[in-house]
Amino acid sequence: MYLKSIHIENFRLLRDVIISFDKSLTLFVGKNNTGKTSIMQAMEFLLSSEATLAFDDYPLECRQALYSAVLDYWNSTSEDPFRVFKQSVPITKLTLTIDYSDNVLGNVSGFIIDLDEKVNEAIIQASFDISLGVLDVLTTCRAQFESLVNVESTNEEKNAVLQSIVKKYFTEFFTMNIVAINPSNQEDTLKKQKSDLQSLFFLKVIKAERNMDESEAANTNPLGKIMKVLFSNQLSDVEAEVQESFKKLETLVADSNFNLQSKINMHMAAIVQNMLPFGYPAADDLQLHASTNIDLERRIREDTELTYVSKNATESLPGSHNGLGYKNLIKISLELHEFARTIKNDRMRLPLLFLEEPEAHMHPQLQTTFVSFIEDFLQREVEEGVVQVMMTTHSAHIANIVEFNKVRYIKRHANSVECKSIADFPRNGTPDEQKAHLEFLQKYMKLSYCDLYFCDKAILVEGASERLLLPDMIKKCKDNGHFSDVGIPLTSQYYSIVEVGGAYAHHFYDFVDYLEIPTLIITDIDFVKGINGKQCQRDEAERSSNIAINRWCRNKLGISDNNTVPITQILGMTAEQLTDGYRHLEYQKEENNFYPRSLEDAIMNCNRALFDIADGENPDFNKGNDKKTDFALKLLMEEGFTAYQVPSYIRDGLVWLNSYPRAGGQ
Repeated sequence: MYLKSIHIENFRLLRDVIISFDKSLTLFVGKNNTGKTSIMQAMEFLLSSEATLAFDDYPLECRQALYSAVLDYWNSTSEDPFRVFKQSVPITKLTLTIDYSDNVLGNVSGFIIDLDEKVNEAIIQASFDISLGVLDVLTTCRAQFESLVNVESTNEEKNAVLQSIVKKYFTEFFTMNIVAINPSNQEDTLKKQKSDLQSLFFLKVIKAERNMDESEAANTNPLGKIMKVLFSNQLSDVEAEVQESFKKLETLVADSNFNLQSKINMHMAAIVQNMLPFGYPAADDLQLHASTNIDLERRIREDTELTYVSKNATESLPGSHNGLGYKNLIKISLELHEFARTIKNDRMRLPLLFLEEPEAHMHPQLQTTFVSFIEDFLQREVEEGVVQVMMTTHSAHIANIVEFNKVRYIKRHANSVECKSIADFPRNGTPDEQKAHLEFLQKYMKLSYCDLYFCDKAILVEGASERLLLPDMIKKCKDNGHFSDVGIPLTSQYYSIVEVGGAYAHHFYDFVDYLEIPTLIITDIDFVKGINGKQCQRDEAERSSNIAINRWCRNKLGISDNNTVPITQILGMTAEQLTDGYRHLEYQKEENNFYPRSLEDAIMNCNRALFDIADGENPDFNKGNDKKTDFALKLLMEEGFTAYQVPSYIRDGLVWLNSYPRAGGQ
């Protein structure tokens, strides 16, 4: 069995989100503050001992609806104001779907209430419904409200008083109800207790490490913690390879405690005897005996630390000299061992492992191997397919190493959040073409570690020259006042530059649309002529060899794949036709009475004085000896060249991207 999905309604930013889970690993990606951690915290809250919904977990829009419902109830002339009140208040719900098609039931059997043998899902819903005593709560709130406001109070003051009173009594407005739902008949339910739900799952949460400094307060001493666990557990719970060493340690502790205690008592007795000349104790008093309690086991638990020794083991360094990335990895590893040990002895519950941003402090190479480490460890220590792992990350190294079907992209809109499965984005073409499309994107993102999942906006570029020059060109556009119409300019937004080439940029069209990322595509016009596509200048050009441009024009102008896209139609594209939803395309345009065919030609054309190009002479980068990257570095670093002007087509594209609202409307 496994957790197939969870439907979260009105919990923080998660207003109405359905999240599907993979049987083994589900990776949540997305920008900051999109609700990735809230998914984990919703499950954590659901399986905790808490039975009341916190005010801070109730969405802002829902609070406004609650305030309005309270006021409407107080002022209602309806025959049934309470019914209207209940219908007006948004309810927080968490609905779980458990798949038991593998016939491994465990404790989920208590939630199966249908009689259909073809049904292999159990549905569980936890909802915070209006409480039975809410009428008394509303009366109390009204009395306090009327005592604090008067006819001279402004609307703002009244709203502030109302909000503070509702917040004070918020937990009394709702009561938690848990039911099992018949998948074949949603009206057929069976009331359950929270203890029933807790018995169904074993949830382990390893949160992002936020105290990895060396201060005494922050020192978590992970090895000491695991020693405490070892001493507190039955020896049979410990891994076989650890048992022998641990038996010897226990014996040594017992012997040391006995021998050390005897020697200490002997010396303490002598000290006591020296007290006799002071007249105490008398012969008829109880006699003193020194007994010093030495708890060696406790000292091992509390004072065992990881240190580093030289190869000949003659010198050591404290654990504080270790890198934070390794410390974080050690901590996670120890917690995983304890988790594995626990679930080995409890196969009735469904084990869930939540990892929050495990990449903290880790070197990129560690990040790329971390996912395989987790999967290999759980397969070795528990069993393949037993544990469901849910992980959040901001690491492109982790995100791009995971298969698309396991990645969930959390997209934030203005007032809500959406969860998208990366493998579900729509693709054009035959099934084979769609499969090849998906495989290309997966391979490319693994190779390039591109961070599309985490950016505000994206820029797809032709090659290394554009990738090197774009940040500087963006700064030049800002300094020259081209971004003045936007409050937060592009220089202060998180944009991602992805080098894809003109031959592959079109593979990203559907993908960035699905992610809803404002994207600028900058590519080369690549004039060619003849059947063989020989490079040429504009006056001889018949078409473009650029696949990204041709694909765009076919889509916008309705030209079939069997027909050539004429160069006249490409150059005749309007500004509106160069924009398609979240995407905008730019390629070289006429400037200084010349049509460049590449980035380098375009830069030389609008900076003729820098390159000693006379009027009427056509720039031709191919005639020089510079490589493209050397050319770009010259513009960035050599005195006299750093003041170059940005070609108009790139400037126009950056102005479009700058003015487009950031992803999520933020």
